[in-house]
Amino acid sequence: MSFPSPNHGERRGTNAPDMIVLHCTGMADTAAARARLCDPAAEVSAHWLVLEDGRTEALVPEDRRAWHAGAGSWCGRSDVNSHSIGVEIANPGDCPFPAAQMDSVERLLARIMTRWSIPAQRVIAHSDMAPDRKTDPGPRFDWRRLARGGLALWADDPGSGDADPLGKTLDALGYPPGAPPNRLRAFRLRHRHWGRGPECAADRRTAAALLALISGREKPMLIYKIFRQSEWQALSAAGRTDGAPVDLQDGFIHFSTAEQAPGTLQRHFPGETGLQLVACDTDILGNALRWEPSRGGALFPHLYRPLDLADVLWSRPIPDGAINLPLENRA
Repeated sequence: MSFPSPNHGERRGTNAPDMIVLHCTGMADTAAARARLCDPAAEVSAHWLVLEDGRTEALVPEDRRAWHAGAGSWCGRSDVNSHSIGVEIANPGDCPFPAAQMDSVERLLARIMTRWSIPAQRVIAHSDMAPDRKTDPGPRFDWRRLARGGLALWADDPGSGDADPLGKTLDALGYPPGAPPNRLRAFRLRHRHWGRGPECAADRRTAAALLALISGREKPMLIYKIFRQSEWQALSAAGRTDGAPVDLQDGFIHFSTAEQAPGTLQRHFPGETGLQLVACDTDILGNALRWEPSRGGALFPHLYRPLDLADVLWSRPIPDGAINLPLENRA
């Protein structure tokens, strides 16, 4: 694969990005946007460009530091470029994002999040990390759709009561310091684009609900699935799977806890190589996950729906036929 943009360098302080920043190009002409992202004189770039028709173009290798974020910070981290993947979405900023383009954004995000073990709460807008100067990807971008696929966070206003002042909650969510009106604007662009006027109780309730979501994800309950290499490759390519042959036969996808996974490996995959261990957060799998008696009468997690690539928190090869996980779940 060739990467046409020369505008990148070494990451600083890390070799593994842990967040994704979504942008829109803000230009009417996609060709002009691409040219600027690849122009050495412009000194701007992104790792990926998503076109209106759904095509994706890799501009900078993901292990390199692209120059997309600029001044700003998130969760106290000021060098966002060194810690993030930048995705530019071709849109002038005031137009709807076509369905084919959103489909492609979802697939791309799922793959990036899987490759680098990036959780949904670390997928942010450019305007989130730079509220004093940026507004992209803007109010027409469908964050709620991404959240339904486990690719971002969204919280609906609970609808009653009040909560802590917005500024305090925005600090906890990760927003950088800035002028209060600009921080309110950035928050609304992402989470309540219909909001108008001064800060209100609905803003405060929504921000508090988001913070509760993040707090609930700090110690996720993880369960595990073992895939053969061909099965994992099929899931990675298609973005969805109904499971292995035994899963199709039983009518659900078999999972194991950290304690159960080594026994599952020994019982069902003896001597096999090229296996992939996949971790999923039980909260993301939702009500389709049931705990039912299985081997030795123990309760095992069974998923009664297809597994989407976006459900995968992380994946890693199983070396030497052994799974070494702590008994407590960890991300």
